[in-house]
Order: sequence, then structure tokens, then C-alpha cells
Amino acid sequence: MPEPPTEEQLEAWIELEVPQCGYCQNGMLIQAADLLSTNRSPTEDQIRVAMNGHLCRCGTYPKILAAIKRAAVVMAKERVR
Repeated sequence: MPEPPTEEQLEAWIELEVPQCGYCQNGMLIQAADLLSTNRSPTEDQIRVAMNGHLCRCGTYPKILAAIKRAAVVMAKERVR
């Protein structure tokens, strides 16, 4: 079963204003959380592969990609503390 979205992931989603209509958000968040639970520092290509197949009607793919990257960076900084 996939991991639920982390606080860092949700904050990145909000800060980057990823949600538009909300149609895809549940699937995108769960898939991103699953990726970050197994790969703490994914490359852009790894993110694209992991998110492949999830459709966003509003086309916020660049924001989704940026939010996943930001969440990974924040999570990495918190692990160092």
C-alpha cells in the first residue's frame, strides 16, 4: 500500500500552487508520496517515469515536478538535522 503524502510534500504542493481543478490531485499526491518513500532523491527523469500515466486536465505537470523536487530537498534537509 502506498505511503500517504508527507507534510513536506503537501506544503510544497500548496506553496507552488499545484492544484487547479483538483481532478488529479489524489492520484498525483499518492503516487508522489510512494516515489519519495522509495527514492529520497529522485532525478527529474525518475519523477517523470513514476508519474507517467497520471493525467492532469489542467496541465500542471511542471508544477507537480517542481513540488516533488522541493519536497525531496526539504525532506533531505530535515533528515540531516
